[in-house]
Amino acid sequence: MSAEQAVPVKGREEPAAVTPPSLPPPEGKLRLKPLDRQQVVRRAIDPDRLVAQDHPVRALWDGLGRLDLSPFDEGMDAGEGRPGRDRSDPPGRIALWL
Repeated sequence: MSAEQAVPVKGREEPAAVTPPSLPPPEGKLRLKPLDRQQVVRRAIDPDRLVAQDHPVRALWDGLGRLDLSPFDEGMDAGEGRPGRDRSDPPGRIALWL
């Protein structure tokens, strides 16, 4: 049944369509993220269960959690209520690097 053929239900009214305010065109080059054509499947995983409880990486992660990594946040533009893309947290970046 198409929208033109829809039968109105008594006591039920369709909400009025709300048009969003128009935004000015963006200035400069757009920030676009290319498609990842190699990605085959998306599934939820629990990274904590992928690593054994006695694995050395857990000691590294615990140690990074005790350090003051606030200098890594200096110069970060994106914040709550401000434009910009979220950055990964410093412990995650350092752990990957090590």
